Amino acid sequence: MTVDVKQKWIPFGKELRKLRGGKGLTLAEVGARLGVSGPQIGNFERATRIPNGGQVDILDGLYETGGQLREFWEDTRRQGRVPDEFRSALAMERKATLIREYQSILFPGLIQTPDYARTLIRARRPQAPDEEVEELVAARMGRLDDLMQRGATLWVVVDEMVVRRPIGSAEILGAQLDRVTTLIQSGAIRLQVLPLENHPGLCAPYRVVALNDRRNALFLENARGGEIVDKADLVTEMSMLFSAMQAEALTTRGTLELIQAVKGQIA
Repeated sequence: MTVDVKQKWIPFGKELRKLRGGKGLTLAEVGARLGVSGPQIGNFERATRIPNGGQVDILDGLYETGGQLREFWEDTRRQGRVPDEFRSALAMERKATLIREYQSILFPGLIQTPDYARTLIRARRPQAPDEEVEELVAARMGRLDDLMQRGATLWVVVDEMVVRRPIGSAEILGAQLDRVTTLIQSGAIRLQVLPLENHPGLCAPYRVVALNDRRNALFLENARGGEIVDKADLVTEMSMLFSAMQAEALTTRGTLELIQAVKGQIA
């Protein structure tokens, strides 16, 4: 009989096995605490079955991880089949108190509509099954809510071409512009458009992230995902560049006016 191993849950299962071993507990002993069989605990550890939230909370207390096991479970559940190159960036995002992001090509994943995200994911992974694409879309859609619930701030500067570039169709772009407008007007995000004729320094997309331990880190995007940099001088340099772009960008009102003008052109 073929065993259905859930690949994205393998690291979580390995952590469960490690924690159980550290406590010197048998599968049956852990199962008794959860009200399930020992073999079921083995299934969790082999990633052929997934524990529910209540079971994870019991395990978190049993293994005395102080909430870290629950956080690991939440991270794995939210990520879907997120490519490995993005996992570290997402982990950093979930510790952020402030994200300042510059995008020269596309609207950031945090504020994309499902159709906008789906179009991009499908273009990058044309052979991916629909289930995988939808997992990635769902994982992307939940990220802004997580950020807002933690009280973190998102400030975005995008090149003018971002609001003009059709992704999939004019209808998809129009819906994306509507979403951005709503987010700006509600105060959920700060977003400014950098006019084509007024740019303090062209560069690849990046984000400066203020972490909850009072450190700043830099995520530099590239074609394969990106890299995290925490060298103080480079973080400072890119923070200053972001400030320069903020100063040259349109105001909130000017940004909203441009977005409405573009919507009128594609209608």
